[in-house]
Amino acid sequence: MLAVAVIIPTLNEADQIGDLLAALDAHDFKERIVVDGGSVDGTQSIAARHRGVSVIGSSRGRGAQLNAGARAASAEILLFLHADTRLEPRACETICLALADTRNAGGCFRLRFDRHHPALALYSYFSRFDSFFTTFGDQAYFTRAVAFRDCGGFPEWPFLEDVELRRRLRRRGRFVKLNSTVVTSARRFAAEGVFKRQALNMAVLMLHLAGVPATRLARFYAARSGKAAKR
Repeated sequence: MLAVAVIIPTLNEADQIGDLLAALDAHDFKERIVVDGGSVDGTQSIAARHRGVSVIGSSRGRGAQLNAGARAASAEILLFLHADTRLEPRACETICLALADTRNAGGCFRLRFDRHHPALALYSYFSRFDSFFTTFGDQAYFTRAVAFRDCGGFPEWPFLEDVELRRRLRRRGRFVKLNSTVVTSARRFAAEGVFKRQALNMAVLMLHLAGVPATRLARFYAARSGKAAKR
């Protein structure tokens, strides 16, 4: 089995990072790399207490942090995992099997949420399809390190970096959606309102598709959500 590095971007994730790293002990990752963007809540010290975890700093922004983690990794396969997302058993084997087909440049998992809501259940169902509107970074992107480097990695945008990486990888080969799922937190949907957040996300995606730059969309999102741009 090829070596897999899991790269986790963090910013004030003290309530999530310890549980995530403990859960990752059950997986056969060669490297576990936490890339912190300047947390002030103890995230870095919690992560550093876990044996075998590398903690590095980076400029703030998920794209910049993920790129920094990729540069620090030596494994053949890179898995990009959000701090509030959990993997199913045998995730490493599933990823390696998918990338054994050299036609596949990368991929991700299907999505489930950690709480029930009809709209989130519908969103989860459609996450099985690979499309511009149903494939995002909270589904745990993975790719070969060489393909990641060759396509230029993540753009260092305020957000939508995941949408762009998928586009770049698809230029190199297929982007596969696995049958396995990851479970992610619905905390931001709960905080902002499920329908409000989904409508705002859809508006942002449509504007991005129409050519509006990510920097403008970040300001648009923040003005309407009262939060930093983060899906």
